[in-house]
Amino acid sequence: MRLPVTLALAAFSLAGCAVNRAAPLAETGYAPGSLAVAAIERGDWARAEALLTDASRGAADDPARLINLGKVYWETGRHQQARAAWRRTLASNQAFEVETMGGRTVSTLELAREALATHEARPATVIAARR
Repeated sequence: MRLPVTLALAAFSLAGCAVNRAAPLAETGYAPGSLAVAAIERGDWARAEALLTDASRGAADDPARLINLGKVYWETGRHQQARAAWRRTLASNQAFEVETMGGRTVSTLELAREALATHEARPATVIAARR
């Protein structure tokens, strides 16, 4: 498990977060922009996705990147892709300790489990038409 704290975001960790920070959020242990933290914080989903999918910025299977990519996919309505990114995090043979935007330090595996539990597809409701 990698110990340097990394700032990562997850869809469920942002709800209701009101963080007053003197300095802007930034990645720790990664090249600036690698985790698209600032773009996600601004809600600039296109920029965040471009940063997270840019192969020159790091491994596509990095669990912290996958957590954030799942967030981007979820926020842009691509729910199946979001769940797939979080499942790839769980399937990874790596786990990192990260700090969420809310200040919580947690494993990428735990964030992926929480994201999937929160956003797992619910069965469709069947409505019968009366004649």
